[in-house]
Amino acid sequence: MQKFITLVATDFSKSSFVVLEKAIVFTQRMGGELHLVHVIESSFFSKKVDLGALRENAFLELNKNFSSLKKENFHCVSGKVKVEIANTAKILDADIIIMGNSGETHFLNEFLMGSHTKEIIKHAQTSLLVMKSDHELAYENIMVLTDMSEASASAIKKTAQLFESAKITLVNLYYLPATTVSEISRYGLNEEDVAAYENSIIDESRQELDSFVNSLMLPKEIDVTAHSIRSSLNPKMFQKEAIGIEHDLLVIHATQNVSFFAFDILEYSATDVLIIKQSR
Repeated sequence: MQKFITLVATDFSKSSFVVLEKAIVFTQRMGGELHLVHVIESSFFSKKVDLGALRENAFLELNKNFSSLKKENFHCVSGKVKVEIANTAKILDADIIIMGNSGETHFLNEFLMGSHTKEIIKHAQTSLLVMKSDHELAYENIMVLTDMSEASASAIKKTAQLFESAKITLVNLYYLPATTVSEISRYGLNEEDVAAYENSIIDESRQELDSFVNSLMLPKEIDVTAHSIRSSLNPKMFQKEAIGIEHDLLVIHATQNVSFFAFDILEYSATDVLIIKQSR
């Protein structure tokens, strides 16, 4: 069986070292192997750089605080950040990329990495865990957004494999447009008719979600529940709409074309976000 591989993207900032520290513990708990990638953006250098020397100096800097890191697992490469992180993950056949959310660019002597979170997410073919809070990467309550598709089912199963002891709550969002009295009367309907229609949509959504959960055939030891939530589909309102569902990790599945909605959910989430990438 192939060993679980974690890839951590670092820019040598203090925040990225916090991410690395948490990722080391997470990878040890998974019985896996941790790799680290640092990208030197070649566009910032007017002359040819000695990448080997930079790699040596960078690893010496890392070794001051993280002596357990293996030199052969440190990848210092030159190019575009989004491309090189994705390529490194693909070459390693990494199971997950772990990174911070700051998107800041930090300088440390000669080392530079412009960490643009959204660009990395769009380009990578590997699932990504974006840290948004300072705590261990051990989750007790996980919310998984689902559209009840095959890709979503696959993402739920992967989440259950990664976090076997966590409570998983599946959330399906449904949309009902707001209606006014004038709009109702325009179509010859009364408020009772509209209420009956809305209730039918709610019941249909719940039944479909229950059927979907049963089709997953998750192991009995996995603690999973499901909720249908009426949503405005406004990412800024999502936290308020889902306020009754306790979670310390939000999971979203995505194809290579990550939706604007997913990006906005990531932007406004107060918790860590796991984006599970799916091939078409």
